[in-house]
Amino acid sequence: MKEPSEILVLENCQIKIFEENDYDINSSDNWFSYSQVFLNADEYKPTSQIGIQVYDDDKLLSDCILGAEGGGTGIHPNSTLISYGGIVVCCSNTVFKLSLTDLNLEWKTKADDATCFGVHYLAEDYILHGELEISRIDKEGNIVWHKSGRDIWTTAEGIDVFAVYDDYILTTDWDYNRYKFDFDGNLLEEYKVEPTKLEEKIGNEEKAIKSKQWWEIWK
Repeated sequence: MKEPSEILVLENCQIKIFEENDYDINSSDNWFSYSQVFLNADEYKPTSQIGIQVYDDDKLLSDCILGAEGGGTGIHPNSTLISYGGIVVCCSNTVFKLSLTDLNLEWKTKADDATCFGVHYLAEDYILHGELEISRIDKEGNIVWHKSGRDIWTTAEGIDVFAVYDDYILTTDWDYNRYKFDFDGNLLEEYKVEPTKLEEKIGNEEKAIKSKQWWEIWK
């Protein structure tokens, strides 16, 4: 039995989420056979695939696998949201909304030309942190606005690069330009930050990692 990368709890249900990049939908040799398949990859094999299973205690209620093109994505706290009776999932360049507990596809939206890093609440909508664009998406999956920067929306350290506050969005690009947007996508402020000041309250271990060059971190 494969171990899930993340487990979410909703009332008496467990939602198990698996990285399934090696899964072959045309093979009978997979560790599990998903009953529903939702792809956004046309004739190409998806870059990333995510499996989802919903359990009531030990009883499997529903399951599906998602797949999309673009940059590869993993599973982390910002890649999924339980919202409006369903679950919102980032997978490569696409955001999927599935109903709970049956995991029927409500909508899927290609939200970035490269990669969707994370999804965040904003009133009744969502803010999508993409590699190339910051987007506001309504609860029906429609894109309200897109915003790009001078470079991609991350840094070599990957620390403190994106946050949604009470009345603005703060994000940083690869060249350490920091941008403050209001919720209508208007740019309120732009300024340069030093890499060493991106996150002043990180722990000693993170400080030690951050003091290295970025190419040393990923060895």
